[in-house]
Amino acid sequence: MWEAFQYCEVFAGRFSDAECQRVIALHQEKGALRSTMPRGHGGFIRDSDLFWVPRATETDWIFERIWEVATLYNSRYGFGLSEEMGQLQLTRYMAGQLYDWHMDLGGGPMSLRKITIVVELAGGGYEGGGTEVFFGEGRNNRVALGRGDALIFPSFIMHRALPVESGARWTLVSWLTGPQPLQ
Repeated sequence: MWEAFQYCEVFAGRFSDAECQRVIALHQEKGALRSTMPRGHGGFIRDSDLFWVPRATETDWIFERIWEVATLYNSRYGFGLSEEMGQLQLTRYMAGQLYDWHMDLGGGPMSLRKITIVVELAGGGYEGGGTEVFFGEGRNNRVALGRGDALIFPSFIMHRALPVESGARWTLVSWLTGPQPLQ
């Protein structure tokens, strides 16, 4: 199971261009929630705009697609996953916005996270940005993602969303959880 562990894996083309546009269009019905986490000496650890995507009749296909790729990835690792996925996070990064190094684990319900999935929805139209995963030397580990590609990794892996220089980067993020924290 863990003999061939990889820090992250890319599953290419999981969403078509039209489907990516359809997911981005979900934001037009609801206002953005500005999500910031200040850094002690100025600036931000996190600065992005969030839109929450609940599971509903019109979004069920998105959840099914995420679950499909998660179970494919998990077939090699065997995390104990719950079928309940919660809401998906549609994230927009505009010029200057980022999310610096972090893990997707924490106290309370966040301790149940097992797998993180980031789907690149914009596929261009912005400069800078992208996702970097910490491994090896921890530098220049930017993962090349095309529109509709899904990046998957265990939620305990350090990663970051690099600052966008211009335009808008859109991602869809999901965290799959289990009944108990990692042990």
